[in-house]
Amino acid sequence: MKQTGCGPVVRAPLPAGSAMSFLENPDLAWCEINETLVFLDISKDRYFRLSNDQNREALETIDRSEFGRWHQPVALTGLSKWTPPTRSCAAIGFGSFQMAEVARALWVQRRVEWRIAKQPFGSVIADFCRVREARAGNLPVSSNIASCTIRGFEHARLLRTAAERCLARSIALALCLTSRGVRAHVVLGVRLAPFGAHCWAQADDQVLNDSVEEVLRYKPILFI
Repeated sequence: MKQTGCGPVVRAPLPAGSAMSFLENPDLAWCEINETLVFLDISKDRYFRLSNDQNREALETIDRSEFGRWHQPVALTGLSKWTPPTRSCAAIGFGSFQMAEVARALWVQRRVEWRIAKQPFGSVIADFCRVREARAGNLPVSSNIASCTIRGFEHARLLRTAAERCLARSIALALCLTSRGVRAHVVLGVRLAPFGAHCWAQADDQVLNDSVEEVLRYKPILFI
């Protein structure tokens, strides 16, 4: 799904074999919304759901196992680090226009968009995690350099719309913050009836590139 952050959901049957062997796929993320499981397969770049009977079977299997109703791929073990967002970062709405920051935001976002279009999503995630672990420091998101970075991305929206680019925009922002010593995460969320997906950057309980009201409409399915 080359627009993973905003992609469609499809119906897919359980493959041959037990529900447990299906759930043990190391590339699967899932969450449960009103007794309905939504899956994200990062190796195949797609969201999907099961039929009603198979959804019920999978839920029963999960509840009898060590799996939870929110699950991350094996390579991502950061569930304990996620904090439900309670506020939007102040820098989203306040700060001066700095052309250098805007240009940097646009350049990094275009590079990330290219990678998402040309490479498997799992590869994009893995590279992001490697860069963050190698370069991120302990600088707070309230620091001046972080605020300038976040504000640069907000101003960049005036030149390149954020519509249907939430995934690339969020990864790009997190990478720019990482390069300046600020640890940020990327969160993908989904909703049902109708299906929708969204992505945002977050540090602790602060949303860094959206309103908290908007992101709370979605249930996290992947925390990077």
